[in-house]
Amino acid sequence: MKYKLKNGVEIYIDQFLKYQLDSLIYNISQDWDFVLIISGDGMVRTGKSVLAMIICAYLADKLNTPFTLEKNVHFDSQVMIDKAQNTPPHSIHLYDEAREGLATVKRFTKVQQDLVDFFNECGQLNHIFVLVLPDYFSLNWELATNRSECLINVYRKEKGVERRLKGTQEKGPVTIFQRGYFEFYNRKKKEQLYHKAKRTGIKQYGIVMPNFRGRFTNIYPLDEEGYRKLKKDALTRFAERHKEEVIKVKPSEKVACQLLQLLKERGENFSELARIYGYSTKYFHEFLRKMEEKIAKCP
Repeated sequence: MKYKLKNGVEIYIDQFLKYQLDSLIYNISQDWDFVLIISGDGMVRTGKSVLAMIICAYLADKLNTPFTLEKNVHFDSQVMIDKAQNTPPHSIHLYDEAREGLATVKRFTKVQQDLVDFFNECGQLNHIFVLVLPDYFSLNWELATNRSECLINVYRKEKGVERRLKGTQEKGPVTIFQRGYFEFYNRKKKEQLYHKAKRTGIKQYGIVMPNFRGRFTNIYPLDEEGYRKLKKDALTRFAERHKEEVIKVKPSEKVACQLLQLLKERGENFSELARIYGYSTKYFHEFLRKMEEKIAKCP
């Protein structure tokens, strides 16, 4: 259904999703607070940030609380924690992970624990937090199950068509990637999904049927250019922060083992890990080659 925000922007809200959001709006006045998780099917560029903003804008509009880029959209978990304590009750806060915490497993673990600790203490603020993350299965169990109300997984569809490629006159089969699709898991369903994935090792959303599936449109309820700039600035700051945290001496044997463990767990290539740790790809390859015998003894 269409819904016109107080700022004049008209958004589209799936009817079943609206029912879920209206339930949060009704209950929050009874001294509740809520955490919603939006994942991206393990992929990027699926539109999860757009859907998150649509949800946040609708909630804020119904609750009659401000929702702005400056005070309610965050790309740094600590910034969100600080600002959330200085906003009125029933405020909506959007945390877009934006690769914070993904530079290392250790950092990602810390970000999650900081969020869990905060959510366990901030109930009296009566806020709604919407967390945008690339993959539900990478979360710790407390954030994935106990402390979150629902999971909304955004995914793309693929459609085979005949199209003429640019610069050619001949048509051929291509696959079109389509955004604008999501599946909704309530508290019970997302817990089933999380525990089944852990138990079976199959980290696919399809192993548990969602409560329902829906559509959304590519409409930014906030200034799109301002949002993109905010996100770009945040990514730049993260890159600078990681450079400052780079080990200034040559990697030790322990670090080499950690790097290889990261390589196995996250499926990243050498050049990506080299970039994260501030080394050239050539040096990184050479170092690991020399450490081969010692690395083989890593647990």
